[in-house]
Amino acid sequence: MEAQERVEREINLMDLFWNILLGWRQIICLGIIFALLLGGMKYFLSSRSYQASQNIDVEEIREELEKEELEKLSDAEQMQIRIDDTEKYMENSALMQINAYEKPVLEIQYYIKSDYIINYTKDSKRDYTDKVTTLYNNYINSGDLAQKVIEEAGLSITKGDFKELLQVSQISETLYISFSYQDTDKLQDISNVIKSLLEQKSSELQEVGSHKLELISESQNMIVDSTLIEKKNNMASNVSTLKTQLQTLKAGMTPEQLAVFNSDIEEIRGEKEETEEAPGFSIKFLILGAFAGIFLACAWIACRMLFTARLQNAEEIRSMYGIRLLGEVNLSTEKKRFLSVIDKMILKVKNRRKKNLTVEKQIKVVSANIALSCRQQGIDCIYMTGSEYEKIDTAVLDRIKKELSAQKIEVKEGENITYDAASLQAGIETGTILFVEQKGQSIYDEIYNEINLTREQKGNILGAVVLG
Repeated sequence: MEAQERVEREINLMDLFWNILLGWRQIICLGIIFALLLGGMKYFLSSRSYQASQNIDVEEIREELEKEELEKLSDAEQMQIRIDDTEKYMENSALMQINAYEKPVLEIQYYIKSDYIINYTKDSKRDYTDKVTTLYNNYINSGDLAQKVIEEAGLSITKGDFKELLQVSQISETLYISFSYQDTDKLQDISNVIKSLLEQKSSELQEVGSHKLELISESQNMIVDSTLIEKKNNMASNVSTLKTQLQTLKAGMTPEQLAVFNSDIEEIRGEKEETEEAPGFSIKFLILGAFAGIFLACAWIACRMLFTARLQNAEEIRSMYGIRLLGEVNLSTEKKRFLSVIDKMILKVKNRRKKNLTVEKQIKVVSANIALSCRQQGIDCIYMTGSEYEKIDTAVLDRIKKELSAQKIEVKEGENITYDAASLQAGIETGTILFVEQKGQSIYDEIYNEINLTREQKGNILGAVVLG
């Protein structure tokens, strides 16, 4: 006979699933342990930080600092304030939110036509045209117009933003109004409000001098604003430079200076709370720890199954060693374990497609299968052995031998033929060997060695019985 070649063991994903499910105790335990570990660690670090912050007396530390240290501290704080103010402006300013490369602009041009006439034959009054034009200019730049445009056009900006978005220039009797707004749909509304307000203002300014306010042109354009581009770039560059300088300053500070610096900046920003709450257990870290524990428990169960050296199920006798599986006997070895009813429920679902037989019936079926195989081959004597034969329950073996004896099959037995010379000799002389292996006990390599040894010695292998 040819030697048995080694075959890689295939992993049954359903067996892996049920093994993980039956390991629910380890999963729950590790989940609880890691939840407490991670949650406790977070609580410990937060408590230590809280205690340290409570023990710091900033004013007392400030009094102990030297003059040069206080000056350095003041410089750093002023620098941080400049950074915060600039970043706040860049983040909140309506002008800074506009795309400078596609800047929407509303342009309106007015001409002030004065009724003033110079009479060279009589005493003349001073020309009031420039004064009227200036008054229009001042009104357009006033907060009154800004507030009315914001309210009537429904703009989501402040008066300060409005003034940044507005540009007014005056050349002789001509006024040039330019207004930019990100929402182009609003530009026409803004134009209508501005024109309406200037018409109203025109009636009031007639008292200064008779004139007409004529609209020359009105347009909406999309332009590239190089001035705004340069302004944005300069501000970003300044913030970057200030941050680098501040980092250098802070690197040379003592822990005491840094403590005062952080306290002062928090107070300036309004982040410092008068009464800081004592830390408690973080639910987020408890959940995170539980998930980590569950994952590790599942990984451990999976790795234990993947890398085990012992027989996992009866079907591996066929798939790995190519010999007949004459039957399987699942022994009822129930242990008194915590909530064993859950295990029973899981096993009931797992084995829902199998008929539940007693151990006695299983032994009878296995013995009948062995006896039939023997009769088909004209065998009346077999030798029972196995890689872990000495560890198998003798009561089960006695029942099998008793059943076979009733079927006129003589049974001899011995220990692992790989290590026991007497068993090897007796088995080969008997002529036919029946291997009895046990799940969770029999080692793959040992089974492989005994099968190969039997074939090398020209022994006949009847098959194998697996006990569970």
